[in-house]
Amino acid sequence: MILKIVGITLSLLTTTDFIESKIHNSDNKIMKPVDKVSIIIPSLNEELFIEQCLKSLRNQSIVKQYPEYFEYIFVDNNSTDNTIKFATPYVDKIIINKNGGKLTSRNIGTLNSKGNIIVSVDADMTFSYHWLNTILKPFNDYNVAGVSGSIVDIYNNPFLLKPIQILVNAIHRNLVHPTQMYGGNSAYWKHLFYMNNQFNININQKNVKEVVKEEEIDFGHKLFKFGKVIYKSNALGIHLGGEKVMCRHKLKSSESCRKYEIGIKRFG
Repeated sequence: MILKIVGITLSLLTTTDFIESKIHNSDNKIMKPVDKVSIIIPSLNEELFIEQCLKSLRNQSIVKQYPEYFEYIFVDNNSTDNTIKFATPYVDKIIINKNGGKLTSRNIGTLNSKGNIIVSVDADMTFSYHWLNTILKPFNDYNVAGVSGSIVDIYNNPFLLKPIQILVNAIHRNLVHPTQMYGGNSAYWKHLFYMNNQFNININQKNVKEVVKEEEIDFGHKLFKFGKVIYKSNALGIHLGGEKVMCRHKLKSSESCRKYEIGIKRFG
């Protein structure tokens, strides 16, 4: 494990240009998906980010070449802004989750999906051009149960360079939680999701820590019982809502958080 981390560190720290090129040209040899894919997008009051997110999802290299393999399912947690209006042109199915809760939305979206591979994303993220091709390619090995990509927050941490954030991601993912499945950037077989009894919606879904534990850490452990859980540092997702998260935790001034006032009242 130590040798693996050393190898990751050396490869990521060689040069910034090299890292950036690895990100933007990651796995750019497009391979036909091994099965139908459903992309699940839960949302709550994300009008500031949702169009940028969905445009990046629609603009994926693998989707352009094999559009018939993909569907986009949008599950809204009773948004009171223009989220649904902005999302409508980009998705195949819109479902209203009247009870709310991010994990409830993921369960509902999966229940209504046609794909056998589920791709899990968040509505306040955007994705690099070859991201989806990169995160799906490991499923050509049927011993793979799930794949997680990397997440950086260049808006909330403008002085912490993207390559350094990716390095921190890799160290955390390999040393602290080696099977963690990032809820905003991951993919897994649908039948394994059901064999793991879906997500537990009885936790406090307004508590970020409880949701992360259920959706990312515990779920990754469960998937690992059925096969390999892969981490792809070059399957890049960029978090757009970092400032909103800081507002939720009251780490920003009330004035700068005013635009997020509705969205931070509960965890969506």
